[in-house]
Amino acid sequence: MNDDWQPPAPENNYDVRAEQAPILRWLIGAVFLGAIVLGALWLFSKVILPSDLPVNEKLKVDNKTEAPAEPVVKKSSDDEAWVRALEKDTLEGYREYLAAFPDGKHKDDAQAEIDAYDNKAWATAEQRNTIAGYEDYLEAWPEGLHASKAKERIAQMKAAAEARRKDAAERAAAEAADWDRAARENTVESYQTYLTKHPSGPNAAEAQTRMDRLRASAADTAAWNAARGADTAASYQQYLTSYPQGAYVPQAMAAIEKLKPAAGRTFKDCDTCPVMVSLPAGTATLGASATDSDARPAEKPARPVTFSNMFAIGVTEVTFNEWSACVAGGGCTNRPSDNGWGGGNRPVINVSWSDAQGYASWLSSKTGQSYSLPSEAQWEYAARAGETRDLQGGTPAALCAFANGAGSESGLKWGNSACNDPAADRTLPAGMLGANKFGVKDMIGNVAEWTLDCNTLNLRDAPVNGEADSRGSCAQRAVRGGSWFSGPKDLRFAARLMQRRGDSNDFTGFRVVRKIGG
Repeated sequence: MNDDWQPPAPENNYDVRAEQAPILRWLIGAVFLGAIVLGALWLFSKVILPSDLPVNEKLKVDNKTEAPAEPVVKKSSDDEAWVRALEKDTLEGYREYLAAFPDGKHKDDAQAEIDAYDNKAWATAEQRNTIAGYEDYLEAWPEGLHASKAKERIAQMKAAAEARRKDAAERAAAEAADWDRAARENTVESYQTYLTKHPSGPNAAEAQTRMDRLRASAADTAAWNAARGADTAASYQQYLTSYPQGAYVPQAMAAIEKLKPAAGRTFKDCDTCPVMVSLPAGTATLGASATDSDARPAEKPARPVTFSNMFAIGVTEVTFNEWSACVAGGGCTNRPSDNGWGGGNRPVINVSWSDAQGYASWLSSKTGQSYSLPSEAQWEYAARAGETRDLQGGTPAALCAFANGAGSESGLKWGNSACNDPAADRTLPAGMLGANKFGVKDMIGNVAEWTLDCNTLNLRDAPVNGEADSRGSCAQRAVRGGSWFSGPKDLRFAARLMQRRGDSNDFTGFRVVRKIGG
């Protein structure tokens, strides 16, 4: 028989091994399932029933395989108070805890928190570094960690303040003594000594002012002595130019008058020329005074003006007769109306600023002298003639002797009730009223007079050498003196009005000035 022979397989290919039980797979599954159960029990013991829960000791003895839970221990009142303090987290909260439990379990922690507040308050006090700061700390922490140091700082600061006070008092006393000494001696050297010791002392500015005054006075005296040594008009004039406010101005002016033609001399440069009068050089305060209640802003401030050279001015305003000479001589083309009042010796009216300038140019050409309209400063200097009050004569009543203005007869509400003029509504012949101390007439009233100056809002920074002010609006020019139509307010020396240079009217005329000696 062939050893390789195998019985034929059944037709459905049935495997006998398939009939055997799967014991191995069962064992593997059982092991795997057991592992899952053991893991679940371990996890249950760790999570659901942790070993650190309280254990019932009786059950533990009776049943070694089960650990029953211990009962929860209730918190003490100490702990509860500490928890409340922590929840408040304030200085008061921690102090309340210590007050209730001075020997509590958490007393050290509470004290540490309180000390932190103490340290913070001390840091603030040190940052302020003032007596008040340290006193505030002590008020809040009288027994604080830094109380002794705060008291020490306060004592040190008060001692230092007292020392400074005493030092300041001593220095003030020394400064006062040095100033008294310097003022008694009243020399440049004494004030210099004071300033060296007390450069920022309370009298330092005054010391410097007095030094400057003494030096200026010394220079003034030296210049005056030099002028006297030369004893010439030029030397005295040089002194006046250098020291217009000098101590020897009156003496210098007097010396010049002795050496030059005397002030008050009258003259005419031609038969038909206006009569002129020489005015002295000098210094005068011009513009509205601080006490002038009628002053306008344009008339302020008053300021000293120095006239270094003599000049001459017309004794009266230019008349119709004098104007007619200019027309006849070909120097003037305008033939102004006399308003039916009569020409002749009345002041010329209805002439513009340009007309007046043309007349002055004609006079200069005819005579070979230097004529012009006056500057405002020249006009006011001549009008005042040394008068420092607001009105010529000082009062409205006294003014009547010098000025043809609107009087009581005019019926004008602004008229001067103290006057009763012979002409209520027109000019008077030139020179009918009184002359001032310079011998000049009709400076106030009759007709307002054109000047060279341009329209300015005020006299601040106006020239102080007598020259005309060319600033401002030169399309308008200043007229001075008021007219037959004016009341006392516009008849003041300082009164200024403005008119367009091309305008002409029946209350405006002019007079001329001339240089002396050329």
